[in-house]
Amino acid sequence: MKMKNSPILLSILFTLLALVFPFIAGVIIAVKNISSLSSITLIQFIAFAGGVLVTLWVMKKSKFSFRDFGFRKFKAEAWIAVIVVSELVTFLNGITDKDGFSAQYVFILLLFVIAVGLCEEFIFRGLIFKYLSAKGLKVAILGSSILFGIGHFANLLSGADLLMTLLQIIYAILFGLVCAEIVAKTKSIIFPIVWHAMHDFIAFLTDSEPNVLAVSIYVFHCIVLIGLAIYFWRALFPKKAVMNLKNPESYV
Repeated sequence: MKMKNSPILLSILFTLLALVFPFIAGVIIAVKNISSLSSITLIQFIAFAGGVLVTLWVMKKSKFSFRDFGFRKFKAEAWIAVIVVSELVTFLNGITDKDGFSAQYVFILLLFVIAVGLCEEFIFRGLIFKYLSAKGLKVAILGSSILFGIGHFANLLSGADLLMTLLQIIYAILFGLVCAEIVAKTKSIIFPIVWHAMHDFIAFLTDSEPNVLAVSIYVFHCIVLIGLAIYFWRALFPKKAVMNLKNPESYV
């Protein structure tokens, strides 16, 4: 079986590709023994910016157009307000007081989260979603979200707190599920990119110590995501509708 004809193998390969860029950044930071918060974030930004370029190159070399990967406008709907309000709840944690937190750091952080949002959405809701669509829309939605969650296991290797990492994995799967459903519904990858960057930016700005409040907010976010996932799933797969799920070109 040739890899180019195997959407599942390609999707696994793309998932590994997503792990390459943070790994490179981590190696550089460790080897150079860098401790400055701004410098660490800058290196991570450069790594993910490189990832954006690599992913765009892969898309360009594929048999699909950029429009097929979701590079198109979408119509704003009420569910966007639900997402924005739920994200703002995170500020109840308070602004972080990490050493090195400054205006310069915030600017670099903004660049970093934009690069992460672009890179990971291009890979998971762009490449992986599109190729898995050959197996059906449900496979594309569920498969891309599960692979996105699995990718967050790498956080454990960096010494992250076990409880918060497990919560992040659960959140990542639900987040990936809703984002994939949004791509399926709107035919656009634009909002997932914006949402991803916004979520990460707020998460870095706020205090994320593993306390009762932080865990409660994670649980709240998960409940909101479950509600959104059910809403989009019913919209995409109404029980009485007759849908042709064998034509991947109709998804994105």
